[in-house]
Amino acid sequence: MVGADENVLGAALAAGIPLPHSCRAGRCASCKARLLAGEIAYPEGHLPPGIVAAESARGEVLLCQARPRSDLVVETRKTLSKSSPVNGVVVERTAPLPAGGRRVRLMLLGTPLLAVRPGQFIDIESASGERERVPVVEATGATADVEVHELAPETLVRAHGPFDSPR
Repeated sequence: MVGADENVLGAALAAGIPLPHSCRAGRCASCKARLLAGEIAYPEGHLPPGIVAAESARGEVLLCQARPRSDLVVETRKTLSKSSPVNGVVVERTAPLPAGGRRVRLMLLGTPLLAVRPGQFIDIESASGERERVPVVEATGATADVEVHELAPETLVRAHGPFDSPR
């Protein structure tokens, strides 16, 4: 049972149902699913930034933002049974980007992410569990430079990946 003010993703994860997700803020579209039956609403009645009107018209929804308005039937992507590599990180340096956000050099603690390279993406995570999928712009065996827009660099503690797509 999902409360009217609770999002579908949060309720599913709390019930132990593994669903694909990343940012949990409606930006990355990792939790995008197809609504087969039922009705949802988004906070403030607006589409989140991770979905466009054409996708919504086709019945696609972002589970991290969707609030149920009836019983729902959704079709989701499968989560990978094998989790992506996880590393602790230390922020070595940051620099502002001209269009906003920051370029952040992460020192990877422990075993480096598997062959991470520029053009791929990693999920960075704060201590509070917030995540952002970010592009890798430079990488060595022990460091990765990424472009961070949503999270404060000083809060970063983990990196997951790499991934070949932004979603």
